[in-house]
Amino acid sequence: AALIGIFKGMTAVKKHDFGNPKHAIKNIGVLGAGLMGSGIAQVSADNGKYRVLLKDKDAVSVGRGEKVIDDAMKAKLKKKRMTNAAYCATNSRVIGLHDDHAHWKRHFSQADMVIEAVFEEISVKHKVLQEMESIIPEHCIFATNTSAIPIRQIAEGAKHPERVIGM
Repeated sequence: AALIGIFKGMTAVKKHDFGNPKHAIKNIGVLGAGLMGSGIAQVSADNGKYRVLLKDKDAVSVGRGEKVIDDAMKAKLKKKRMTNAAYCATNSRVIGLHDDHAHWKRHFSQADMVIEAVFEEISVKHKVLQEMESIIPEHCIFATNTSAIPIRQIAEGAKHPERVIGM
């Protein structure tokens, strides 16, 4: 009886009546190409089939993030958990950008969701959030990847705190 209750509870949580989203998510921006950011980018491009904008401060950092993604995809390819076509398609959906890239703001102005995976320091997160709010479209959701800082505290630095979510 207890297991049936857990099953029913889990099933009820998965169902919602929030309706359909007003804007379909097609483009995801990921700020920070470290281990966490590159992992988020990989899952978004591979499993979610989204176009992913992977951004960091310089080309070297972005290159390291892209290498982490490529190595993970090659491992799946080697284990035959991915076809060569899927490998190529996934890698083509990840677009590396950095501060010196001339068009990074134009790319992010098309983002439907931006996920920040920067240092766990409130001043850095506020700076990133404020910079992004001047670029991203009105419908864009800003997701923060944090484990230590309350979402409410991060959202305090936003013009539109209702668009800031935690993940």
